[in-house]
Amino acid sequence: MGCATGLVKYVVFLANLLFALIGLALVIIGILFKLNITEVTRIVPGDFGVAPILSIIIGAIIFITAFLGCCGAVKESPCMLTTYSIILITIFIIQVAIGVYAYMQIKNATQLRSSIRVSVDRTFAEARQNNPEAIETRNFVQRWLRCCGVDGPDEYQNLPDSCCPMDRCISVSNEVFNDGCAIKLYSLVDSKSKLIAHIAIGVAVVEILGAIFGLCLSSSITRHYNRHRYA
Repeated sequence: MGCATGLVKYVVFLANLLFALIGLALVIIGILFKLNITEVTRIVPGDFGVAPILSIIIGAIIFITAFLGCCGAVKESPCMLTTYSIILITIFIIQVAIGVYAYMQIKNATQLRSSIRVSVDRTFAEARQNNPEAIETRNFVQRWLRCCGVDGPDEYQNLPDSCCPMDRCISVSNEVFNDGCAIKLYSLVDSKSKLIAHIAIGVAVVEILGAIFGLCLSSSITRHYNRHRYA
């Protein structure tokens, strides 16, 4: 094989080694999120509750696909490389479909804001009924987002300590978070969705390049074997 083919081989191997580590990290994060972080999973709307499961599934797919790419490049297997490229193209198509659906959902700001508000309102109502898990979630969210109550501190007769920057609301003169948690959580989701969209576009470009490199390398290896077979 030529120098250019050898360079493509190592680029495919190193890129997929990185992807394999990313996929493994997504699986681990999804498992930890699913098992331990109840403060977050309790407050998010039901539609977002599948995020840990999706993280595990997507991470596993990325890991398996990257493994095929690594092995195909190292063993110079046209079959593995072609399979790897086909999987990448399939993932790209599915990703585009999911991206369009997610964009349409997020674009409907009123529905998203309402969904978040319902989840926050439900959790904070349970906290007012002295539900220990709901209280823990409410305090976590108020400290994390620096907010107080669903719509503001006025809804409390006795302010929780998590409504104050110093985590102690011992007097009325203490500084208090004035923003409601419903609007703060919506603003966070809205701002982060744009970042996620940019990352997704970058990943899609890398997937297409990986598929092209994989097919080129597979074709080059096949031609190299054929030349030696019929020489």
